[in-house]
Amino acid sequence: MENSDIIIAGAGPAGCIFALSINPNISVTLVERKMLNELGHDWADEFDRNIAEGYPFLQYIESSPEAYLKKFYSPDGTGQITAPFSNRFKVDRKILAQKLVATIKTQKNIKIIENASIQEHLFKNNYVIGVKYSKDNQEQEIQAKLVVDATGFPAILRQKVIENFNMHLDLEKFDTFITFRKYIKQPETYEKREHEIFFGKYQGISWINTETGDLIDLFAGVPNFKDHVDPKQIVNELEAILQKEFGNQIDLAPIRANCYGVIPTRRCLDSFCENGFLLIGDSACQAEPLTGSGIASSMVAGYLAAMTVNNLFDSKRELSKVNLWKYNADWIHQVGARYASIDVLRLFLYSRTENDFNFLIKHRIITQEDFRNSLSGEKIKIGLIQLLQKLWRGITRLGLLLALNTAINNANKIQDIYLNYPAEFDEQAFLNWQEKKNRIFSKYYKKLHQLY
Repeated sequence: MENSDIIIAGAGPAGCIFALSINPNISVTLVERKMLNELGHDWADEFDRNIAEGYPFLQYIESSPEAYLKKFYSPDGTGQITAPFSNRFKVDRKILAQKLVATIKTQKNIKIIENASIQEHLFKNNYVIGVKYSKDNQEQEIQAKLVVDATGFPAILRQKVIENFNMHLDLEKFDTFITFRKYIKQPETYEKREHEIFFGKYQGISWINTETGDLIDLFAGVPNFKDHVDPKQIVNELEAILQKEFGNQIDLAPIRANCYGVIPTRRCLDSFCENGFLLIGDSACQAEPLTGSGIASSMVAGYLAAMTVNNLFDSKRELSKVNLWKYNADWIHQVGARYASIDVLRLFLYSRTENDFNFLIKHRIITQEDFRNSLSGEKIKIGLIQLLQKLWRGITRLGLLLALNTAINNANKIQDIYLNYPAEFDEQAFLNWQEKKNRIFSKYYKKLHQLY
């Protein structure tokens, strides 16, 4: 049986940054189901430098020009809000993946096992102590002091570990987006450079993005409700818009991506650690709610988790849930609190109709500043004059306006609750914290269960 100090399942951005941030005197085994040259999604994702500023892993980010001009359209296209976003840019996932892998190959303390499938964890005396994996049709085992699940939202190990630790995961199907993405070539006469986002159509998000060089990025994501619209159908509708504008000049043949996906679009899990076990990235639902963008937040998680683990190895302390808890608190205080506030707005918006979205955007009940603050997780502050203006513009839909105002207040309350996440593990304090945040979230889930 093999032995390693740490086993990481998954060589995505979270797993790689965790591995590269571990002290070189600690042995690491990275188990990846794909061949290393296959790593990296075949598209570019948005990277939020605001939450990653100052971290050493920024050296691996090769960004395209900053993506700052976003035009949000109502579902029927009659309303539009242009919202500038600073410090957010596109990162090519293929380039990032290969740069991380190339760096990992230079690290003497990191062993890579590629084309290997994780089967399950090894468990003893209330600790995760290793994994079983399959390679070349042979099952093998590795023992370790710590096992890290960085396998993405499927969370192969998390699904099995929860049985041992009685972890409560309040995951709903509509906490994920079903997506379809496709890149096509831009016509030579196409000169626009903007990100047109259709907000609220089919209760999801779709876009035509021409900020990507000589390609057009077509994307559609819808909540995983029962009988949801096929996102590929929505992309076909976006293609019809382009065909109407360019006729035969537009070539719809896919250049990149052209595939479905499932991504988490909710707040993070309540805890990312157990005895001898950690979750990072999408396995911990650490992506940005609403959009599902998770590169920056996952890399922050990988780095913060590694700092906690390094300290425990240096001080020769156990890798227990109690000692690993600092990673929980650090990530939630730095990123998770703002994401939780976004999640309240996500759940509120899921309960609204397309007519509601049309009204909110067309009558500017939702403003540029509201969009910017809500998507960045900053608190939305409405003064008396602003409130009176909104009341005047929305007088015919007073119920909708009041519900929106309640959601904004709840989003701000949730952020405060998450900022008071227990800094150290205390079971009763943790239960009290869960009760406070559940009082707010449960109302939205109850309504969505009634609707869907």
